[in-house]
Amino acid sequence: MAEGLAKKILGPGFDVGSAGMGAWEGQPVSEHALNVMKARGIDISAHCARQVSPGLLEEADWIIPMTKEQEARLTMLYPKYADKMRRLGAWGSADRNIVDPYGGSLQTYELCADEIEKLIHELKMKIK
Repeated sequence: MAEGLAKKILGPGFDVGSAGMGAWEGQPVSEHALNVMKARGIDISAHCARQVSPGLLEEADWIIPMTKEQEARLTMLYPKYADKMRRLGAWGSADRNIVDPYGGSLQTYELCADEIEKLIHELKMKIK
């Protein structure tokens, strides 16, 4: 959902991608995520999960984890990329984690998407 929202909000001047630390490579998007994004006019049906890798991190200008724990683990595993890591919740006015909605209700996905959307708008203001 974060990738789809970021592509829409940041626009064509930004190359956005996503990867997970515990993602099952090739896993399709959940039904709830599809429905929540579809309601926002974003089609993520072609998205498949992929694992974080050194190659992806090398190519990235910014690495934006969703939680403090992910940020700490990525920094520990890949210290040479620490200077370009900053958690999504640290860009905005409140320092918070984005809780993974995986396995939750449709409402849980909607609330998560709302939070991600708000924070990406705040991020956009900082990186203009």
